[in-house]
Amino acid sequence: MYHLGWRSGLVAMACTLAAPGAGAVDRWTAPHPGIRHLHRVRPGVDLHVVLVDLQNPEVSVVATRPEDRFSTTSTFAHRYEAVVAVNGNFWGHGSCGLAAGGGHVYPTIYEDGCNATLGIGPANDALAVDTTALSHGPLPSMITEAWSGKPWLMRGGQAPRNWVRPQHLYRPNPRTAAALTADRRTLIVLTADGRRPGVPGLTGFQLVDVLREFGAADAINLDGGGSTTLVMDGHLVNRPSDRHERAVITHLGIRLNPGAVWYAAEIVGQGAPTEVGVGQRATVWVEARNTGRRPWTSSSGPMVELTDGTRSWVGRPVADVAPGTVGRFEVAWEPRSVGGATLRARLVAPEGELLVEEPIRFDVAVRAPRLPPTQRAVAGREVVTASVGLGCSAQPGRPSGVAWIALAMFGSVVAALRRRARTTA
Repeated sequence: MYHLGWRSGLVAMACTLAAPGAGAVDRWTAPHPGIRHLHRVRPGVDLHVVLVDLQNPEVSVVATRPEDRFSTTSTFAHRYEAVVAVNGNFWGHGSCGLAAGGGHVYPTIYEDGCNATLGIGPANDALAVDTTALSHGPLPSMITEAWSGKPWLMRGGQAPRNWVRPQHLYRPNPRTAAALTADRRTLIVLTADGRRPGVPGLTGFQLVDVLREFGAADAINLDGGGSTTLVMDGHLVNRPSDRHERAVITHLGIRLNPGAVWYAAEIVGQGAPTEVGVGQRATVWVEARNTGRRPWTSSSGPMVELTDGTRSWVGRPVADVAPGTVGRFEVAWEPRSVGGATLRARLVAPEGELLVEEPIRFDVAVRAPRLPPTQRAVAGREVVTASVGLGCSAQPGRPSGVAWIALAMFGSVVAALRRRARTTA
């Protein structure tokens, strides 16, 4: 069975990849920023490849949320405002393998070898992971959208080509696949028509060869056959073998975010002490709203650069800041000279570009250091009393206990002499 399938696959591949003849067309378009589309028509082949630049902040990747499962690809594209959409996971009474949309894992998942998973987060962070032990979650960190298939068509740049399941990989069929390049910067989405006269579809071997042509390193086989559907800009662009769209359990879509950038900010508050002693450490702070697409982190996010004209200090967010929320930056500043200090700050992205054009300025009075009370000497306001015997020491402004005894004895002697003087008189 395996050898027959392998040979038939090679024959079909040889026919498909022969030198282009009449009717051979590769038509490239760039319908949107960060998106390129190839429609390839050759003898026996009718396929589409969409290349998505995950480094472009104007594109984002979205999966069907659990509450929207079992809809057509066109319905999904309209509901999620996706300019590109394809069908996703194999399905039955639930999703075959891990599926998630908007951070929500599907409640009904069955395991049937669908452990090859691609995941993407809101900042287009992408990964390929084996979810044999995680078919019901939790999702990997920073991932909110996930699709699973069977088997791995490619893993780490290598193609197994000895698949046990599903056996239909050894026969031409309509196909849907998704892949990532080795640098995780490009998402590859492929659909291939089939089951019609002159266009039988692709075998697994042919599918791998096409994906490798575009730099795929990790690739998964998604639900194909009559489920294979590609919608672009609201139009069905492939020819499903059922001659109509099926309602399928999950979808993969590409959305546009015109004008979006990875890092952007809006200052909402700032502060510093109005007065501080020279050499005394003070906290200068800035609060800003994250209006970009990437979260800010305390280790690698944007930072505040503070300067007094001669020296500089930096501060990062005191905690992670998700897009749309407000974060606080704190900078420890220590003046070295007395007088008025003018501090200027700017908010910069990790790559160094300025995030906020408006100037950030602080005016702080720097005074001389204040001496502790024990070191102050204020004329006419402090009394220093000498110590009198017995090892007792006096304190400024307070006579010692021995001094009080001496004064009392002196007073008694004076009183006695006065009484004697009156008696003699």
